[in-house]
Amino acid sequence: MPTLDAVLDDVGRLSSEGELPVVVFDLDSTLFNTAGRHLAILNAFAEEEPHVRSLVDDLALTDFGWHVEGPLVQRGFDHEPTLDRLRTFWFERFFDGDWVGHDRPAAGAVEYVNEAWRRGALIYYLTGRHVGGMDAGTAKALSNSGFPFWHGRTVLHLKPDFHLGDKPFKDQAIRAIRSHQGTVVATFENEPPNANLFLDNFPQAHHFLVGTVRHPDGEPGRPELIPITDFVPVDGDR
Repeated sequence: MPTLDAVLDDVGRLSSEGELPVVVFDLDSTLFNTAGRHLAILNAFAEEEPHVRSLVDDLALTDFGWHVEGPLVQRGFDHEPTLDRLRTFWFERFFDGDWVGHDRPAAGAVEYVNEAWRRGALIYYLTGRHVGGMDAGTAKALSNSGFPFWHGRTVLHLKPDFHLGDKPFKDQAIRAIRSHQGTVVATFENEPPNANLFLDNFPQAHHFLVGTVRHPDGEPGRPELIPITDFVPVDGDR
């Protein structure tokens, strides 16, 4: 099974041969852990709903998965009107660029992406975050976290509109990636349907399924996808 280092080796080889190697990275729950954003929003909610304060105070980032209300439900909180208010409160903030600064890079992600860039890769950040609400915050988060961004050979591809459907956005993204006329070496994604789409369109590349946070109702990943927990090389990689 290809390793993280195998991707870097392929990038270096293609670059030395005069090719443009492309590595595609999703952001949320791939390069960035969004648990910090969930927790910050939940803390803000607790300021308005003091009866949940005691449940929030002892939460850790590792308590969060896909749903912001998950940690409360796991602790036995089942007051549905409050949970409905929390979901609305969360929705109004999670997709706001002012809150993405609470995200933290996945383990090893900054070092790995920089190494791929140093070896000659075009770093293609592909995300469902949208223009006109999350663009400035995302650019700042990438830069402040130390990901390559301002020095060329990077692309930040966001949804042009929040309401653009998933399929047309994915189709647009595939065309955009191909327009760079490079060789896609690897893709990194947390959602199996997106990883499956990359596999269909770039069958020669290595496709990694990152972490464990994913939509609970999404289609399963195919056996060809390479599961990884984070971007820290495992024993035998080096």
